[in-house]
Amino acid sequence: MVKLFKGIFSNSNNNAETVTKNDLPSFHQFVLVDRYEDGKKRAEALKGSETGLIVSVRSIYENHKEILRRDEIEQEKAKQPYRVKLQEYLTRNEHYQAKVDKIKVEDIPKIKSKIEVLQEDIREIKRNPEDHLGDKVSKAGFTIGAIILTFLTVYLFVFYSSASYSAFFKEFSLNSIGVANSIFDAQALSKALKDGVTELVLILTIPFVFLGLGYLIHKFQEDKNWIRFPKIAMLIFVTFIFDAILAYEITQKIYNIKAENSFDDEPAYTVAMAFQSVNFWLIIFAGFIVYLIWGLVFDFVMEAYARLDKIGNFIRAKHEEIKLKEADIHKLEDEINKLNHLIGDNETEAEKLKTILAHTDVIKPKELEHSILRFLDGWLEYLSYTNRVENEREKAHKVVSEFINVNIKSLGITTNEDQGQ
Repeated sequence: MVKLFKGIFSNSNNNAETVTKNDLPSFHQFVLVDRYEDGKKRAEALKGSETGLIVSVRSIYENHKEILRRDEIEQEKAKQPYRVKLQEYLTRNEHYQAKVDKIKVEDIPKIKSKIEVLQEDIREIKRNPEDHLGDKVSKAGFTIGAIILTFLTVYLFVFYSSASYSAFFKEFSLNSIGVANSIFDAQALSKALKDGVTELVLILTIPFVFLGLGYLIHKFQEDKNWIRFPKIAMLIFVTFIFDAILAYEITQKIYNIKAENSFDDEPAYTVAMAFQSVNFWLIIFAGFIVYLIWGLVFDFVMEAYARLDKIGNFIRAKHEEIKLKEADIHKLEDEINKLNHLIGDNETEAEKLKTILAHTDVIKPKELEHSILRFLDGWLEYLSYTNRVENEREKAHKVVSEFINVNIKSLGITTNEDQGQ
């Protein structure tokens, strides 16, 4: 335990005098009593008991305060660091309060003003979206286009599923050789299911081939370079060939059933004859032209949606900015709470110091700690001399350390400079 004090105090009175002269040259000797010898004597008289040590340290503490009470000059010197500390608390609180006032009066209102501007921007774009996008955006146009696109999609699904079934699987008869009966078969799905699952899957998926081609046309139109034109032309050409094949198959079956039931010898059905057939072009227009219309409507709907979505993105961006501003307000409010907490703590400490100053119940922390530690040094010297166990020396040191922490260091006033000269 003596090692704990190595470098702080020594057993030499000459060293003690050096500490007194070098560290605290301006204070009266009666305040800086070297209690090393007193510590050894008291330890011997009290047999080194822990209770005796507590009583002795308390006696040093009370004696120190009594000396200061009787000497007005020393008392005023002792009060000086308390006044300095009190002023520190008051100055800090002024600084903290100024920050709180600035946050409340300037920072938060400024952010709230920005939030109001963002909210007004949102209201304005909802009222006049074309002012922000450069063209008119009509929700009605988008809605009507979407409805038309839905019905065209249903029509194309029915048309191509029926036409593909008629072209690939349907057996024609004299009672069903009309173009309408040949293309639109209300029982196409049920008949295909009877023929097999593969047939059903085929006629269900063929319409999506045409819808996919229409979607590709829209995607190609999004490109801004010239190469989109040959790509779109190629897709339209492929779609036309596909429609022409379906129309040729259907008109050929109609022609063949008529030829089989005719008394005259009819020539074989050719592509040239198909191009001259009204039924062929009727099927083309019923499918291919509607497909082109579907593609144009789809493109319009997607562009309208993109413009509406652009508005939505703009509004969402404004909402995100508002959230960030609100988060900044919450941070400032948290800072206000922290500052108010610090102000409250400082006010509590300031009131403690005011109470001490009002009742002249003051100490010189540095000198008192010096006296107590020198007393402990002598006490430990006695314990070592009498071969006491290490545990007793540790207890003695712990008792004194706790007393100093509670009665001296807790004041936060330990510098000689604060005590004046």
